[in-house]
Amino acid sequence: MKTRLMLALLLGVTTTASANAQNAGPAQTNDGPMQGLERSVERGAERLLRQFDLNKDGKVTRDEMNRTIGARFAAATHHTPGMSVEQFIAARAAEFYPANEAMFHRLDWNGDGKLTLAEYAAPQHIRFVELDRTGAGYVFCGVSDPLARSGRAGLAGFCRENDLDMDGRVTRGELDQAISKRFIAGAGKTQTMTVQQFIASEEQRYLPVNVRLFRRLDQDGDGLLTIQEYASSEVTLFARLDKNGNGVLEPSELHPHTMRMARNDKQAY
Repeated sequence: MKTRLMLALLLGVTTTASANAQNAGPAQTNDGPMQGLERSVERGAERLLRQFDLNKDGKVTRDEMNRTIGARFAAATHHTPGMSVEQFIAARAAEFYPANEAMFHRLDWNGDGKLTLAEYAAPQHIRFVELDRTGAGYVFCGVSDPLARSGRAGLAGFCRENDLDMDGRVTRGELDQAISKRFIAGAGKTQTMTVQQFIASEEQRYLPVNVRLFRRLDQDGDGLLTIQEYASSEVTLFARLDKNGNGVLEPSELHPHTMRMARNDKQAY
């Protein structure tokens, strides 16, 4: 109850700010900081459909996936047989550029093309409230927390970024200090952050994540990814979803939950 109240208050503040901004000028189309909370979380099947359904028929064939991955690998490596960590990071940055740009505009609550510290911090404050389910005023980072189940996705990353004194919990003061530090690093000497500064900040923020991912894919540890290593996670996911082994991910395999609900509704009818 207390957590829901705090979320309502936070959203009320941002809604009021939005209303004031709209009264002062043209109506804004931005949908607010809740939509810019973190990177969108896609199911693996959704990601495959978005990335590899080249003819937009609602299916993903193995050939479509192979052609897309091959083109990405060749572009990143300039047609050489191995991908370096620098090339991998650059490819990831290019992949997430549109999402980061869209996130900036969602966070830019008054639509002036710049982020203030308050706009930048708003979704991270909301994230804190969501993770602080007991209302204790801090987020516990230990795995023994009985609440560390559903609804706490990204807890490890949140703690890694914001647990400044490494005591296993993030207080509100620590969060504000960490947010301010990230904002200043991105904005430089100015009081606001441009879209290019925000995108560069996000790329730097996720740099350790991308390095860890590269090392996990680099199975032989030689510092270069072959195309087989680069594609391994996608190939594994495809095989797991392709239940009938026909080399095509059908709608029922890409959206099993939706199909089960439809079957249940038909049976109930």
